[in-house]
Amino acid sequence: MGAWGYGLLESDAELDVVDEIEYEVAKLAKTKRFRLLHPKHPARVKERLDGGVFHRAFLYFHEKKWNHGMIYLVVMAMTLGSTIPAEDLAQITQTLKETPMYKEAKGQLELGLAGYKNNGEPWDFQSKSIVDAANASITNEQPTAPGGFQMLNVMEKWSYMPQGGPNDMEKGMEEMLKHQKEREAKQAKDPKPATEPKPKFDLPQEQKDRLEAAVKAWFNFQMAPE
Repeated sequence: MGAWGYGLLESDAELDVVDEIEYEVAKLAKTKRFRLLHPKHPARVKERLDGGVFHRAFLYFHEKKWNHGMIYLVVMAMTLGSTIPAEDLAQITQTLKETPMYKEAKGQLELGLAGYKNNGEPWDFQSKSIVDAANASITNEQPTAPGGFQMLNVMEKWSYMPQGGPNDMEKGMEEMLKHQKEREAKQAKDPKPATEPKPKFDLPQEQKDRLEAAVKAWFNFQMAPE
């Protein structure tokens, strides 16, 4: 899907980071799953966070220099109304200054940190869901691509995309090796005969021009000054 906005939790990359955070927090909490985003029992999750799980996870991410882990852990905790230790709030304020993010997302968190009561009351960041973005596209509130067609996605800047967690590469390698072994076993069991090369795919000139304009716009967006 990509990204449907520049606010907090408005992209697949951010949701992937939340998944990684939940994976790491579950290990620290010694449980199979620790859902932070839209949990079935938010009061129970909040109780465990307040009981020390949040602080342990925050320190672990800080030790691993995973800024996005700290940031989105705080975001999730605030949406649940968790009580965040003062030293962690002080650290996240500094971390936020050092971490490249879209100004919309950073502004949301800065506003949240300034207004968060830290007394059990959840904070609403007022981010758009993908459903909000889809509804906006119907009313032409979403941006238009350089080729002139309506977009649901927004263009993402690589340097602003959140980075994966401390074990992200290790997990990725494990998955890749697993799939490779499965493919090799399947090919050994049922080898496919060689097939003739497929004909080259071509596009009408008008579509090529639109695609070229979109690629140029994307490249210029990536190279624009921070």
